[in-house]
Amino acid sequence: MNANEAINKIKLMLGLNEETTPAIPEPTIENVELAESTLVDGTVVRVDGEFEPGKSIFVVTEEGDVPAPDGAHETTDGLIVTTEGGVIVSIEEKAAEEAPAEEETVVVEEASAEFSEDFVNSIVDTLKPALEQIDALRNEIASLKSQFNAFSEAPATKKITNNLADYKANVADKHEARFNALKQIRKNSLNK
Repeated sequence: MNANEAINKIKLMLGLNEETTPAIPEPTIENVELAESTLVDGTVVRVDGEFEPGKSIFVVTEEGDVPAPDGAHETTDGLIVTTEGGVIVSIEEKAAEEAPAEEETVVVEEASAEFSEDFVNSIVDTLKPALEQIDALRNEIASLKSQFNAFSEAPATKKITNNLADYKANVADKHEARFNALKQIRKNSLNK
């Protein structure tokens, strides 16, 4: 089952699939334009309308929107927004940095090739003890399986044999011997 099939099954269980859900008219929503931007530290800020001086700027938090603190804030778009009292004072573009020379790029590529080889070797070295432990566990499991199979094939108790006929014959022999002894005693007592 792939993810789409699972989602469709969940929708069907919740009654959210399109086939069985009655058409509900969509509520009319008043359009409020909000502009959002992310700062370089990952903070999300929001402004009603466009980012321009004089607009109130808010920091988006789990508890709700709070006015942005005073100071200069750099966005991931390359803008520096200066705020005071939760209001945008100025917006400036960050000065573009010069592109590194081509020689530096070559050095970086060589270093990354060496880094990746060293990185792979360190990962292999790190994983060797874990692989050895996995092999030891596999051997232990195989040993336990063979012990279990030997145990499961062994009888639980001594084998029960049907020796009723032997018992009856032994009892009959004892009764016959007693009966003969009694006959002999009677014969001896009559002969006296």
